[in-house]
Amino acid sequence: MSLGSTPFPWGNGLEDFALFRTLSSEQRLRAFHALVRQDLLRGELLVAQGEPSDSLYLVLHGALAVRRAGEVEPIAELRGGEIVGEIGFFGNLPRTADVVAIRDTSMLVLTRAAYQELARDAPAIVEVLLAALARRFAKETARLTPLRASPKARTVALIEAGTEPSPGLFERRMREGLAATDAEIVDPARLAARFPGCELDTPEVADWLNKLEHTAPLVVYFGGREATPWARKAIRQADMVVFLCRGEAPGGARTELEAFACSVHPASVRRLVRIHDRRSSEVRGTAAWLARLPSFMHHHVALEDQIDIDSLIRFLSGRAIGFVASGGGSFGTAHVGLYKAFRERGVMFDIFVGTSVGSAMAAGFAKNLEAEDLERGTHEIFVKGRSFRRPTWPRYSLLDHKVFDRALAEQYGRDCRIEDCWRPFAAVATNLSTHSIELIRSGLLWQAVRASSAIPGLLPPFYTPDGAMLVDGCLIDNVPLAPMHQLKSGPNLVVHFGEPATETFNVDYAALPGRFELFASLLMPFRKKLLPSAPSAVNVLWRSLVAHQRYDILPTTPFDVVMRPPIPPDIDVTDFDRHSDIFRASYLWAQATIAALEAEGSPALEAILSSGKSPSRRPRPAAVFQSKVLTN
Repeated sequence: MSLGSTPFPWGNGLEDFALFRTLSSEQRLRAFHALVRQDLLRGELLVAQGEPSDSLYLVLHGALAVRRAGEVEPIAELRGGEIVGEIGFFGNLPRTADVVAIRDTSMLVLTRAAYQELARDAPAIVEVLLAALARRFAKETARLTPLRASPKARTVALIEAGTEPSPGLFERRMREGLAATDAEIVDPARLAARFPGCELDTPEVADWLNKLEHTAPLVVYFGGREATPWARKAIRQADMVVFLCRGEAPGGARTELEAFACSVHPASVRRLVRIHDRRSSEVRGTAAWLARLPSFMHHHVALEDQIDIDSLIRFLSGRAIGFVASGGGSFGTAHVGLYKAFRERGVMFDIFVGTSVGSAMAAGFAKNLEAEDLERGTHEIFVKGRSFRRPTWPRYSLLDHKVFDRALAEQYGRDCRIEDCWRPFAAVATNLSTHSIELIRSGLLWQAVRASSAIPGLLPPFYTPDGAMLVDGCLIDNVPLAPMHQLKSGPNLVVHFGEPATETFNVDYAALPGRFELFASLLMPFRKKLLPSAPSAVNVLWRSLVAHQRYDILPTTPFDVVMRPPIPPDIDVTDFDRHSDIFRASYLWAQATIAALEAEGSPALEAILSSGKSPSRRPRPAAVFQSKVLTN
């Protein structure tokens, strides 16, 4: 049941509550005397859909979710300073949705009888409430945007999962990294020192914890490994729960603390962190942990230095640095050139999302492979292995996909799973079964790259065990920035090859040969010189696939740096044997472009470069602008 309702005392700093700032002191005092405080525990229902709207609520602190019957996802979240139920209250309509506490929450309640008395004695208060109603309508209108960004947590609970305790070194490194970002750390020792002998669910403790949330960029609760009252309070208070996992996933039922956390937090607001002694390109057994504790995202952390701890903190605080890799055929190694240039500046990218050949490059980055490794892999697959130069009987495709499949499995590891790559990774494919985008975040790595790169006609689709037909992601999203925004908040490097310039072709259509002339040119190579110079079938197919893309309306934010590396004009999308030339050209261009953006003082670029600096020296993000760098 709820913590109860009590008359609201004057003071406590709430005379500065935003809703009442335009009122005089006397009017504010009259309003507060009419209000009653109500406290809810996480999971308790404030109002139910269909019931009478006989009260208005002002959220002091905490968080509430607005849900309609039959819908899983909330339609809105309400936090401190917001009003609940004003539409039904003023329209005298039944409640249009359920409102449930998703944090321990405190609010002020204004009954209809108390409101009528206020309206008679202090009419100015009515104007204030109606203005708040207008602001809500404006906010809801602005909320109806096509881009759904990843939510940013304000409070995080760290709890230990499994049976093997996490090393003390992890906690020390986390505390050091969090302190460098001005995050507030709360544990039982700090609470006992501030509130000796005080119960955890008293209003004094709740008020103090929620004030921390409003003043600190991030509040982190260290919950421990036992299901103590403190651990339960931390879990209820948090926007996100993080499971700290050491060793292999145990069998059997969840621990009491794991079960409680999963009952409070859906998988969409859970994260899983596996703690390792050393960093590697891939590990084993992450899928078993995720089966035990399904989570929105997982991370691997090595204790050998602070690099992975800082990366985890960037995710928790909404500053994770993403690398968005686009489709482009043989141009794909340009991603490697830019990656090398940024890595030389100390940048540590936290997450990778790619489409088509971009997924192939991003998958290598997620495995901690360096630029030279990817260059060698590209040569093995496309030049030495001739994966895209092996035609077959055109029953299912123009090319023999078996050669390409074997090459991918060899380069990425036949048994390597996406979950076991050191950095989070997602491949974008087009699902022709559902006619929608497919974001592949689990399963075998090489198969994800294969599905994302299945150019229709050239290669057969990739078929999943549940029967989905997947083809190249470029059909729907050749620059997968929107999926990256859905996965995390923070700055991104977006690499793409832009909308091709208008191009004409000096080709005599009547001179295009028929099948007999083409067959003769295969038997007598000297006759190839007589064939007209026209784009190949693959070139035409690629142009057709990306013809609908609109690169001028990318869903960029002020933290996205968009770069379009120049490609030598004599290189075609199928010229994989020129991969080294593309790599070198993009690498040198990226070095110069980074220096130019730095000279301009680009805050978006600085947000990316800051990952290579000591946290204590990192600049605070101020006003930022969107950086777009295109070919000269």
